[in-house]
Amino acid sequence: MLRCTRFHSGGSSAIAEDDVLDSLRNPPEDGFVWLEVPPTRSDVLRDAARVLDLPRLAVANAAHPHQHARVEHYPDCDHVILKVLSYTEATSAVGTGELIMFLTSKVLITVVHGPEDPTAGAHRRAADHPELFDSGPRAAAYLLADTVVDAYLTASAELRADLTRLEQRVFAPGRDDVTEDLYALKREVLTARDAVEPLLPVAHRLVQPDNGEPGLLGQHFRDVAHHVLRAGRDLRSCDELLTSALDAQFSRAGLWQNEDMRKISAWAAIALVPTIVGGVYGMNFEHMPELHWAFGYPLAIAVILAVCGCLYAALRHNRWL
Repeated sequence: MLRCTRFHSGGSSAIAEDDVLDSLRNPPEDGFVWLEVPPTRSDVLRDAARVLDLPRLAVANAAHPHQHARVEHYPDCDHVILKVLSYTEATSAVGTGELIMFLTSKVLITVVHGPEDPTAGAHRRAADHPELFDSGPRAAAYLLADTVVDAYLTASAELRADLTRLEQRVFAPGRDDVTEDLYALKREVLTARDAVEPLLPVAHRLVQPDNGEPGLLGQHFRDVAHHVLRAGRDLRSCDELLTSALDAQFSRAGLWQNEDMRKISAWAAIALVPTIVGGVYGMNFEHMPELHWAFGYPLAIAVILAVCGCLYAALRHNRWL
């Protein structure tokens, strides 16, 4: 839904759709204008871009989802793209969307792609930080970034919990092949890393004492940057642990195959005894004393059972069975 809000020292007020372009041309002296454009209203975005002289290529790309996270600086505008993450507990899947921002000295324009909309959370937080809005639209950009980055931390914590459960299954006593689950989780971790890692250079700059943001707003952006760095470390460690868990799973699978081959070889060795004895007697030689002896057949069976029993005991002792 298209929404335009005027923020000023006395609070905030909604702007009707017919008055949006006028409010962009004449923003309040003591505040700023925040225009939220749905992806389906690219006409409004193009009109706003003409009024504010926004970069054409960035505006054209804003209508399309699946862009990489980045921060670009233009002479009169900052262009920011943040990946919005969501975690679905039932499927352990990480969903992605995009938050696209255009920042001028008096105007903030946002476009959101995907099911998760961080602007709702930013509006709720705005009531708790009225002192920030003296800093202009960058205050709203901070609230949006903070909402998005909080979702990064939530997703990384949930992925770590999923990894812990899979590690327990990998090292459980039984034979539980979790290779497919490990690969699926690794794919979700890589999706989250793709969202966070492009922001790490920006976060490293913002954590500096002189990060270019004035006063209290600089402290808040520094806090967001710390959260980005923490999410990046958590996701990187998850990825490394997943690689180790996959190696352990492959090693265990190799051990299982070796155990199966040993069992097959052990039973084949036991079965070889009656095969040999039966083969000797099956040659039908004429002069075989045992053939004319009443105890020949029971003795042959007893020898077979005795040898097979000894082999079974020896293989069992050596843990081949």
